[in-house]
Amino acid sequence: MNDLQKRIDQLEARSLESQLIADLATDPEARIYNRSLAKELMDQARRLRDVGSAR
Repeated sequence: MNDLQKRIDQLEARSLESQLIADLATDPEARIYNRSLAKELMDQARRLRDVGSAR
């Protein structure tokens, strides 16, 4: 596994963790923050995947 794929996998895992935290959070601000973080992390992973496939 190359470094780029490893980074993509890490971002996707962190995104899923953030989404789980958002789903379990009782505080509305924590839900909003973690959903936003999950989306941003997944977007970053997708951008890296696009860069890797363009090589």
